[in-house]
Amino acid sequence: MLTCKSKIFGLSLAALTAAGALPAMAETVNLRLGEDPGTLYNIQTVLGTANSIINGYILERLVYFDASGTPQPWLAESWTVSDDQTEITFKLRDGIMFTDGTPFNAAAVAAQFNAVLDPANASPQLALHGPLQSVTADDDLTVTFKYGAPFASAFSALAGYAGGINSPTAVEKAGNDYGRHPVGTGPYMLDSWIPGTSVTLVRNPDYHEPPFRDDVENQGAPYADKFVLTVISEDGVTQAALETGELTASILPADAIPLFDGNPDFKTVMDKTSGNLMFLEFNQLKAPFDNPEFRRAIGYAIDRDSALAASYAGYGSPAYSPLSAAIPGYDPKVAEDLGTPYDPAKATEILKGLGWTDSNGNGTLDKDGQEAEWTIKSYAGFSTVDRTLQVIQANLADIGIAVDLETADWGAFYPSLLEDGWDMDLMRWTDSDPDILNQLFLGDGHRDHLKPNPQIDEILTRCSQTMEPEARMSCVSDAQRAMLEDMTIVPILTNWNIYATQANVTGYHFDALGYILPQDIKTD
Repeated sequence: MLTCKSKIFGLSLAALTAAGALPAMAETVNLRLGEDPGTLYNIQTVLGTANSIINGYILERLVYFDASGTPQPWLAESWTVSDDQTEITFKLRDGIMFTDGTPFNAAAVAAQFNAVLDPANASPQLALHGPLQSVTADDDLTVTFKYGAPFASAFSALAGYAGGINSPTAVEKAGNDYGRHPVGTGPYMLDSWIPGTSVTLVRNPDYHEPPFRDDVENQGAPYADKFVLTVISEDGVTQAALETGELTASILPADAIPLFDGNPDFKTVMDKTSGNLMFLEFNQLKAPFDNPEFRRAIGYAIDRDSALAASYAGYGSPAYSPLSAAIPGYDPKVAEDLGTPYDPAKATEILKGLGWTDSNGNGTLDKDGQEAEWTIKSYAGFSTVDRTLQVIQANLADIGIAVDLETADWGAFYPSLLEDGWDMDLMRWTDSDPDILNQLFLGDGHRDHLKPNPQIDEILTRCSQTMEPEARMSCVSDAQRAMLEDMTIVPILTNWNIYATQANVTGYHFDALGYILPQDIKTD
């Protein structure tokens, strides 16, 4: 699964406490880590847990995304894109310091990203920067990124976990041990790390004010003094620790939400920024799934609200677009115009128009001697998937389509979609950039079973080469419209991440990419 977007989830489990502006008493926030991070040098890892610590607390980036999905200046003050869209030149803020006392400047930015490009480092983050060729410090506060071709995801890469900037002096000084001694410009810095047990972060006493982000409510010094991130692998243990007050906050599985929601000892926090999408896709090389109108009938047959209630206790949103509503470029107007809300009568009407009727009265539609009996495949091990499948199965039965459900471990399920003969599958992906549409649906698609659509391919290719943000978002809107007209997939739902915090915690929230904003969290 494309989980590069691993975002911040390891640490989103965190919660924070603090006193007022600059607290008179030390405030320690106890959070959960699902696993030991391994290393805290972002060039060497794409592990979500590690990057949630690195980029949530220690490092900062050139840009961030606002609530509309538009990149905004952070450590960069401004930028320009060259006419041929292969160069981005950033003007950096002056006066920013790393916590080792060295200045943040263009040389530090160039050192960070040229280290990613250096084959000797074999950085797993390299692919996230696409055709990036070089990063050059033009002067002390000006740096230019050069790409081999227009790269529309450039800002997403720089705003995400691949964009955190380390102190080059600290990297050189620590050498191979730097992964245990990271140094950034962020609101917190590493105090101690007991492998397999905990990571402790303390407030950066010289953190710049303001934080240069409009989505941070606290424009002064971070509230909390210290975060202790304890490795707890079991959800049940985490839930118990939350109930006893040992943890300040924790993510909740859907089944546990009723235990905390409405409980006066806790608050529930909904993070709606997760760019996930559960959807039905089809073997378009096989009739009747090669017909967009047949796929549209399936779309009208699905009761998404019931699927959401069954799988995620209603904590999410029904989906009517091939792009998750949390991903920049999502166009609600397109979803409203061309989506397929639950309307079984309309589904039946479309199928009848295509020649599918119950000619023998057995309750199942048929056409030219073929009964409407197929199989939906998906991956095993997730009750949310099983429950969604069951709702879809019942919905399709209501309009005369009989489906069997077949699940298997991901390692068997996903490769099987490269083979011929399958009918439909229930899939789920998570990402933070609209380029996910290209990765899944360009050409014959991620499983080689899409029917070629030159119009969609032209739009998706254009989107991937458009670096100017506003023009790119317009292109992404066009892509959603074309894909809904083609009914490439049937979107089902997006789930939210639900957290519980202790009742006295305020300011627990996330940015547009799902990163927690730790400097805002405090206890009343």
